[in-house]
Amino acid sequence: MSTTTRVRRYELDHLRVLSTLGVILLHTGAIVVVAERNSLPDFASAFNVGNLADSAGRFAVNCFFMTSGALLLDPVRRFVLRPQFLRVALPTLTWIVVYAIANIVLNDRGWRGVGGTLRDPLSLDPAELVRALLGGPAVYHLWFVYGLLGIYLTVPLWRALTDRPEPQRRHLLLLFLGLWAVADLVPRWGTFLLGDRFPVIYPMPLSAFPAGYVGLFVLGFVLSHYRDRIKVAPAAWVVVGAAGLTWTFVATWLAARAGDPDVFAAYDNLNPPVLLFSVAVFAFFAGRERGPGPAWPLVSRFSELSFRIYLVHALVLHTLRVATDLGTLVDDQPALGVPLIFVATVVISTVIAWVLDLVPALRRWA
Repeated sequence: MSTTTRVRRYELDHLRVLSTLGVILLHTGAIVVVAERNSLPDFASAFNVGNLADSAGRFAVNCFFMTSGALLLDPVRRFVLRPQFLRVALPTLTWIVVYAIANIVLNDRGWRGVGGTLRDPLSLDPAELVRALLGGPAVYHLWFVYGLLGIYLTVPLWRALTDRPEPQRRHLLLLFLGLWAVADLVPRWGTFLLGDRFPVIYPMPLSAFPAGYVGLFVLGFVLSHYRDRIKVAPAAWVVVGAAGLTWTFVATWLAARAGDPDVFAAYDNLNPPVLLFSVAVFAFFAGRERGPGPAWPLVSRFSELSFRIYLVHALVLHTLRVATDLGTLVDDQPALGVPLIFVATVVISTVIAWVLDLVPALRRWA
């Protein structure tokens, strides 16, 4: 028997909170990882302080895609494309403007802007500005939103599958996931594991369809909807998740230690280490009931604010990095600086998101 429900999925609230913290953690760790990538680091090194934080947060983006699929593809939940699309697109546009203005101010004060195609808006002519906005991401972390909005446009297609009666629905979904594995994951994993020794089995465009995060979107629905059929003990998911995290950390460290130019291959969201890690985390939460409600009202509230926190956190983190002593502390003492700037970013981003949500006129646009 499959499991779907019309009520709030409180276990996904917990996952959304954890994923939001994970994204901030990986972006915090990336400060050190990028700075130390060419240092040929030993195990006990500044690089691995950042690598540990970055690796520990890598499950988050995949879990966001899978959580969206679990909810939006649920046949008992109503989906209307326009309001769902605008609910994400409008605040994203607002924050793109905010980031552009913030980067102008930062550049004027001699600090670099937040990474992305709008790092230095005043240096772009009108045509370059349009290309920067459309080609993006305008800010580095917004690639996720670009991808999510693209997937939203395909949701009516996937709803045509999930609205089917059983067993036809299950067969079609398994067929799609099989195509995703063959067309996308096999060549990706083969290249990651074997490098140039992995043969090119088929040329483009077959290898690009069905591609990437659409597969995660559908996988999230399958793992959630058929959780009663998937007989895996929670402890087993913990073991798989720990293995994926360890693999991500060790593979990245060894690549940096060897001076590998592709040092961040293990960080790729669809390569084996991160995919195992994120699927295990998602299945652990989505595959079991978490009781009648969240442990604390704060969990539900943080979950509701998670997208706004996601949008603002990159600006908060970057400003703390370039304009406060925390940035210097991260550079000089990463074992102390990384946790402190992470906590500061979480707190400040949450407060900003909470305050904006208290203003009814801003809820739709920010």
